[in-house]
Amino acid sequence: MNKTKRNCYVDVLIGVAFVVTAISALVFLVPLAWIDFSASTTPTVLGVDFGVWQMLHTYGGIAMLVGVTVHLLLHWTWIVTMTKRVLPKRAKREQTAPSPAEVSL
Repeated sequence: MNKTKRNCYVDVLIGVAFVVTAISALVFLVPLAWIDFSASTTPTVLGVDFGVWQMLHTYGGIAMLVGVTVHLLLHWTWIVTMTKRVLPKRAKREQTAPSPAEVSL
């Protein structure tokens, strides 16, 4: 599998996990008037028990965490390279700037 396809699959996983987690999080914020307390022993929203919503939220969050971790590992070389490019420039700028003691002399 080439890098582009692998990155696409990881990004799709992160995206789907985000959508599942976001929708389930919004379910927990719905007003009490929208919740059906008569359907079963547990309250339901959109015909789905709260326990299922909680499970979707938990596993969606875990899938997102795993996907982001894999994404960071796949791009680790790029992250290190860009960090090395950015940090020395700041250090050089700070070294070339005169200190307040030098300016007052």
